[in-house]
Amino acid sequence: MNIRILILVTSCFCIALQATAQTQADVNVSEGGYGLVKTNLNMSYDHGFGAIQDGFSARASYEFFRNKKFTVTANARYSSCEVSFGESDLSNGYNPYEINLNGTHLMSQVGITSTFKTKILNRPIMAMSMINGEWSEGGFARVSGIAMGLIMLRANKNTQFGIGPLVMVNTCSKLPAFLVFMYRHRFNDKWQINLYGGMFGIDYNPTKNDLISIGADIDVKAFYFKPHISAFPEKCRFTSTSFRPMIKYRRRLIQDLYFDFESGVSIKMACRVNGVSSSTELINCKQNTFPFLQAGISFSL
Repeated sequence: MNIRILILVTSCFCIALQATAQTQADVNVSEGGYGLVKTNLNMSYDHGFGAIQDGFSARASYEFFRNKKFTVTANARYSSCEVSFGESDLSNGYNPYEINLNGTHLMSQVGITSTFKTKILNRPIMAMSMINGEWSEGGFARVSGIAMGLIMLRANKNTQFGIGPLVMVNTCSKLPAFLVFMYRHRFNDKWQINLYGGMFGIDYNPTKNDLISIGADIDVKAFYFKPHISAFPEKCRFTSTSFRPMIKYRRRLIQDLYFDFESGVSIKMACRVNGVSSSTELINCKQNTFPFLQAGISFSL
């Protein structure tokens, strides 16, 4: 499951729980870029100076149902990733060229996300469920799902703090269930801190339309490929998970349209090849720390 999805979901929760409703034109650029909104279009390109090189992502979502308790959103994502491992970078002596790992790989996803909010013992409760279908160059790959809940221990205009369980279905993750938490606090009109869904940032707004953030995120690159060797399944999944300390700049170009630029280093957390939905690791990939650049543009309404 892509960590960026978790960032969107948990940020959606904290925005939904703000005590005072605001429009996009009323808030700083830092707030305008977080969360699931009625319409969201996003494109980004990143270049890494290592084994994982050029990456592209285009994502769209549209909220087609909302009432006081429920939302339902359709989402789609297209991504590409180029990898270039050396012949000694894979475990057990596998050659990345012989198993069809090196090169540019494509993946597309289509899914539905629903959220629910209520109160129990005067505490706000947020729940989310999501189902995704995934395709690659070799055709359909799998359907996966996620369910998540948060109890908000604090939720007001300036501070949101919550904790709860997350469960993934039909995943190759070795940890399909765990606790997640989110924390967000605005000190004043210039400064705020965000910690949720694999992302941490200390945000500074020099103007209402500009954001400078120092922090880190967890980035996941994944795709499916056919290794064409009898020892492996017909189709396998490559997953690279990296911790990325970075500095970020965001600019609101016009209302609802944002430009982002990020620069930092990518540090390996895990890099492996599994079956489509198996937690058994078939290959472990060597991956050195390398710098990266990323730029993106998004429309949120």
